[in-house]
Amino acid sequence: MSRVSVISLLVALLVGCSSSSYNVRVFHPWGREDAQDFKELVNGYKHVLVVRVSESYWEDRGPNRLTPYHFKGTVFKAYKGDWRASEGIAFVHYMDSPAPTNAPIARSCDELMVVITNEHTNSEIGVGTGDFGTYNGVYAPALERVFQKGADHD
Repeated sequence: MSRVSVISLLVALLVGCSSSSYNVRVFHPWGREDAQDFKELVNGYKHVLVVRVSESYWEDRGPNRLTPYHFKGTVFKAYKGDWRASEGIAFVHYMDSPAPTNAPIARSCDELMVVITNEHTNSEIGVGTGDFGTYNGVYAPALERVFQKGADHD
């Protein structure tokens, strides 16, 4: 095998490993394999938002009933859709468990959450598992990559 062939093979292996490592670091926190898989997730929704939560509370409805967990806040950043920064938003997630007795009354207003939805309304939005969650630095690279200006995300 010639020296050029060996160098080409090494470069190809390094690029493949680098790409795999990139996908693990960027898209696996979302439970996705790569950019295309992540695009399939977000393309199913009209709005991809980062929300600054200012209030949250559990509603105890008694035994054998779903427990609502309510959130109120403002849009911090809209990656997709027609929500605007600083717009008020309220959403609720129903849990199949009793409300915790030691739950905090309100979250820190510095807490950011990601919300993926098809609704833009002044009313409370119902969100399912996987449609919202605590936002931190591990989620930003996928959003920035897929929604960067000029990126194809249709």
